[in-house]
Amino acid sequence: MKQKIYAILFSIYAALLRAFRRPEPDSALVMPPYSPGSFGDEAVVTSVVVQLARQGVKKIGLVSYRDDDNWSYLSGIAEVFCLQDYYEYESWGIRFRFCRMASRYERFFVLGTDVMDGYYGPRDSLQRIAVAKMASRAGVPTRIISFSFNNRPDPDCVQALKALPADVRLFGRDPLTLQRLVNNLQRPAELVADVAFLLEPSPETAKVQSVYRWVEAEQQAGRAVIGVNANHILLEQVKDLTPERLVNAYAAAMQEITQRYPNASYLLVPHDVRGRVSDVMLAEAIHAAVSDEVRNHCMIIPTPCKPAEVKAMVAGLDFVLSGKMHLAIAALGQGVPVICVAYQDKFEGLFQHFELDGLTIQPEDVVMPGKLSAFFIENYEQREALAEQIRRRLPAVRDLARVSLG
Repeated sequence: MKQKIYAILFSIYAALLRAFRRPEPDSALVMPPYSPGSFGDEAVVTSVVVQLARQGVKKIGLVSYRDDDNWSYLSGIAEVFCLQDYYEYESWGIRFRFCRMASRYERFFVLGTDVMDGYYGPRDSLQRIAVAKMASRAGVPTRIISFSFNNRPDPDCVQALKALPADVRLFGRDPLTLQRLVNNLQRPAELVADVAFLLEPSPETAKVQSVYRWVEAEQQAGRAVIGVNANHILLEQVKDLTPERLVNAYAAAMQEITQRYPNASYLLVPHDVRGRVSDVMLAEAIHAAVSDEVRNHCMIIPTPCKPAEVKAMVAGLDFVLSGKMHLAIAALGQGVPVICVAYQDKFEGLFQHFELDGLTIQPEDVVMPGKLSAFFIENYEQREALAEQIRRRLPAVRDLARVSLG
């Protein structure tokens, strides 16, 4: 009974906020995909904040997930509103306060990335959808942007998205996502590209310059420098996969690639510091596992670092093998050919923007003897044609990335 009373009161309160809303001019509220820790998520959030400021937005607010989240990597944030009480026990009090705060903004952007279809569990997705609905009910023009939608979405998430108010706009970040949204939701959706394509690299920092010096020295010695990322999420995707097996698979592939291309050098690029076994730990273990011959021409990027620094670091590489989509976006955004370990089907949609296919391998195949190196060699042989196709399509992709912020 108490919940019904709260729901009625909330509906009345949201309707009053909508009726008497007086947002601050040139203001926008942004909800990141997750708490800090993923360079990919940080690339998306940074891109949005920078682009909004360039549009003339003078006040940018941020919705946070936990009281102890550290958003210091962002500049220009006017206020942070924490929804921890809502995410932990769906507090009614925080719902009322959120709507009051959100109503003061002209626009609300939910950065959906890969957390809208229930892939990591429906609860996270449903709560994000509910926050978008609350803001819309309070009269705030709301957009869920830069997100993918897999081919097996959670049914509850599908229903929640279908039930969103008609004025909540959905922006899918690849052609496959757009098709799936339309087919599953029977409501309009718009095609964009990931806003991380708009991230500007930061080449001037000491960390980036140290990588530049190493890459330049290797290339001046006649060597090709290959970026390699091992994604710790694969440990959750492949049955009975241990960190040791994953490390050995990458180390073996690098040995086999070196046998085929003796002039190969490797820049190991961790792209996520979260988790019991993080990308950083995997990179360090791979570095230790390869032979001296390979290790002598191998470097791990210095961490922690910012996504704009990572984007700068990969600019001069000859080729990239990535387990993370946003590292792939960083490479593609610099015209560098990339292949991916596709732990979700969002990767295929990404490559459709560039009219490319066949550039993904399944996680199960990574640990099969010889498969990862064979996949690499097959596509590395086509690197010049791939680079040309990427450069040809990149301006159009960047234009699409701007659409959801317009």
